[in-house]
Amino acid sequence: MKKILIIAGSCNSGTAGLQADIKTCARLNCYSATAVTSLVAETTDAIKSVVCLEPSFVKDQLSTLAEEFSFDAIKIGMLFSEEIMDVVHEFLLTQKAKVVLDPVCVSKSGHKLIKDSAVEKLKELMKLATVATPNLDEANVLFGGNFKDLPCDIIVKKRVSEGNSIDTLYRKDGSLQNFKTPLANPLVMSGTGCTFSTALACYLAKGKSLEEAIGLSKEYICSIIKESIDTKLGKNRLLWHGAK
Repeated sequence: MKKILIIAGSCNSGTAGLQADIKTCARLNCYSATAVTSLVAETTDAIKSVVCLEPSFVKDQLSTLAEEFSFDAIKIGMLFSEEIMDVVHEFLLTQKAKVVLDPVCVSKSGHKLIKDSAVEKLKELMKLATVATPNLDEANVLFGGNFKDLPCDIIVKKRVSEGNSIDTLYRKDGSLQNFKTPLANPLVMSGTGCTFSTALACYLAKGKSLEEAIGLSKEYICSIIKESIDTKLGKNRLLWHGAK
């Protein structure tokens, strides 16, 4: 069984963050271990507060995991502070696994999830990644629409056009490729970005090419959106990662 390390924040509603990542790994038959970076109090519609954990504690989590595990892929989510980014950067220098970096900057509700001063440091961290998976807003914060001289391959999620969800892979060599699937549900789904990047890590760990992994990850997202369930807020739906 392939082993995935998840470095990300905790989402109390279970829809995004570590919780979505763990569910994705389980559904795709991969083992997940975690290093928690932050704690988020939120509904599927809005974030109330974020607590950033001490960088020394994040470092302790990573060092104890490294003592016991050899990972096939690493998925990185919300890091929040420059100090935690430094810890993760130092850790990645010791690892040989493929790295999927979800550069969490802005939530779907518009809540900033990263300090302004940390943007450049996040781009530095991307140099150690196999691929990064920003959404449109995050790509704008990080690159301003300029996808030349990229630190790693970038898959930008999701552009909606004529009833389709289109993700675009911008490669470091300057080429690009679009991946299109039918838009399964027009409602905003909390946790789709976290789930996509974790699925990508799982498929890369299993030996799939980046292009194959992207296609399979989009198929997985479509399947769990179709199985999604309601909340009493009546706004966003919950992704369902359980057995069919």
